[in-house]
Amino acid sequence: MSRRLLPRITPLPRRRRNPSSPPITPALAASLEHILTTRSTNPAWPRALAALLPSPSRTRASPPPSPPSPTPTSRSRSSPGPAATPLAHSALLRFLARAGRFDAAEATLQSMSSRAGDGVVAAAPTLACLGELAAAYADAGMDGKAAEMCQRARELYGALPRAADCNRLLRLLVQRRRWEDARKLYDEMLAKEGGADDYSTCVMLRGMCLEGRVEEGRKLIEARWGAGCIPHPVFYNVLIDGYCQRGEIRRGMLLLGDMEMKGFLPTEVTYGVIITWLGQKGDLERIGGLLGEMKVRGLSPNVQIYKTVIDAVCKRHSASQAMVVLKQMFASGCDPDVVTFNTLISAFCREGRAHEAEKLLREAIRRELEPNQNSYTPLIHAFCIRGDVTVASDFLVEMMEGGHTPDVITFGALVHGLVVSGKVTEALSVRDKMMERQVMPDVNIYNVLISGLCKKQMLPAAKNLLAEMLEHNVQPDKYVYTTLIDGFIRSGNLSDAKKIFEFMEQKGFCPDVVGYNAMVKGYCQFGMTDEAILCMSSMKKVGCIPDEFTYTTLIDGCAKQGNISGALSLLCDMMKRRCKPNVVTYSSLISGYCKIGDTDTAEFVFENMQSEVNGLTNSVTWIINSNCSNSVKLHDKNALLDVFKGLVSDGWDPRISAYNAIIFSLCRHNMFGKALDLKDKMVSKGYSSDPITFLSLPYGFCFVGKPRNWGRILPNEFQKNEFETIF
Repeated sequence: MSRRLLPRITPLPRRRRNPSSPPITPALAASLEHILTTRSTNPAWPRALAALLPSPSRTRASPPPSPPSPTPTSRSRSSPGPAATPLAHSALLRFLARAGRFDAAEATLQSMSSRAGDGVVAAAPTLACLGELAAAYADAGMDGKAAEMCQRARELYGALPRAADCNRLLRLLVQRRRWEDARKLYDEMLAKEGGADDYSTCVMLRGMCLEGRVEEGRKLIEARWGAGCIPHPVFYNVLIDGYCQRGEIRRGMLLLGDMEMKGFLPTEVTYGVIITWLGQKGDLERIGGLLGEMKVRGLSPNVQIYKTVIDAVCKRHSASQAMVVLKQMFASGCDPDVVTFNTLISAFCREGRAHEAEKLLREAIRRELEPNQNSYTPLIHAFCIRGDVTVASDFLVEMMEGGHTPDVITFGALVHGLVVSGKVTEALSVRDKMMERQVMPDVNIYNVLISGLCKKQMLPAAKNLLAEMLEHNVQPDKYVYTTLIDGFIRSGNLSDAKKIFEFMEQKGFCPDVVGYNAMVKGYCQFGMTDEAILCMSSMKKVGCIPDEFTYTTLIDGCAKQGNISGALSLLCDMMKRRCKPNVVTYSSLISGYCKIGDTDTAEFVFENMQSEVNGLTNSVTWIINSNCSNSVKLHDKNALLDVFKGLVSDGWDPRISAYNAIIFSLCRHNMFGKALDLKDKMVSKGYSSDPITFLSLPYGFCFVGKPRNWGRILPNEFQKNEFETIF
């Protein structure tokens, strides 16, 4: 990978800043007026205008071109040269506003005001000019300057600019949640005849819905019904979206009927709003009903509706079923966009079907759609997890050649995929390349790298990564600390685990149940059950509730030390807190009773477990381990478990398979008498012997030198086909 990919991830070049443009002078404004007033007779006026106003990319060192020399005719008319008028300045200001040259516009406004000091009346920009300036400032996000232009309009003309210009400022104020200023401007627009239109009301309505004030917004538009505000489906679309955003989808759907009562038919956008929110909830049934209603009305789903349905099907069902919707989209003549393909690519990658996802990428390119980072990132991650690092690196190079710069999400997918596939060293190299490109790893990438290093037992490197995070001011979260604690516990380094745990608390992070469980597990591994119980007590004091893993770990630790009374006390506390014991909990108790030789109580616990716990197959493995602890050597236990697992995988009953595995093991270890006793005990408990049982017993007869006696143990009903099963 390093030869193919890493050399191509190079640092980004530094960009040079463009110098500011020269200021606009009154003489330049006058020349502009001359060009504009003579453009009907001067076919070369565009070139003259371009020479007069250079682009912002020109450097300060380049001198501005001289204004064009006036023709003899114009010189005879006005020998001093053309004088700048308010109309000329306004034309210049509007031109600069449309071009986004706000620095030049400010200089022009100042020059217009300064002319009054020369005995000349100051030129005032027109109302339309101030409106265009306010709109341009609002579009650039400069709400303060836009409001200043509106204030100038009030002072000069006693009125606001036209509604279209004020609406741009109103929209910006709503976007920035400046509700008081927005309402003040809206009311001022309403006070003037024609000062507010449907768009103004819709902007205010959308803002109220974003704040959850849907009823207030509904009253707002109802108060506006009349000559000044004609009802429109857009109002209902915004209201429906507001109700759905609050989780009241039912109320939003009721507005469909209200629309029809007022003579409006729902549009594709109306249905799309409801379907979008239903898709987020995964309510495919109601989505299907709305699609059927659209078909009856003669409406065809648009791209947005299809994207929502495909996304919901991918999340609730599978990518294959979502492909059916895509084919319906093709059949309806609706062309999918790149987001639609990205949704399906991501779904196939999550299901581990990377090659199908790659086919979709190629189909998108064939349709002349431009893939983006969201197209390549899931593929990079999926192929890394599969171990196809070369293919993943090719996708990354292809993405970069397409002009898309990898960001922290793309690099994070690559790092995670490499770590999952076991290539932690390569993942660290990608981290280095990220930093060379000035893309700093986030806490999630560090967590993945630390987890991978811990699994590889590379704990010093994991500690260095934690130090690096702190050095680069990337604050570790509780998951990073918990990963390190668990890694040290797994490696048997309880001392460093305790240090990380204490350092985590010093940094102000309260460990969660996973962090406490890791420490409890570590204490129990070292036989320090008293410290483990104290750790659980501390856990309760900070409001962290122990779960079944906490109790089971402690019960297992006590049982291994032969402290059955302590294990039972923990079991009682566990059940009082309504934390249900699982298979491992009971298995730990059974193992503890067998360890002290109390097999009768172990059997009682086993029988109770059968009625209390689902998943008996897993528990029988522990039962085998417990029952054979006194009779089978430790190194043979794995073989015994393999026998049991093989029987279960072949479809044999798990309970009988447990007995058969033990019988077979007893016969192997020259304990044939005990094997026969266990066979009788098995029958007395209602478990019938099967062919596997009788396969084990003849082996025992042969082992003790009595091969002719095996026939007497066969029942009369033993059939020929069962002999075939044995042999």
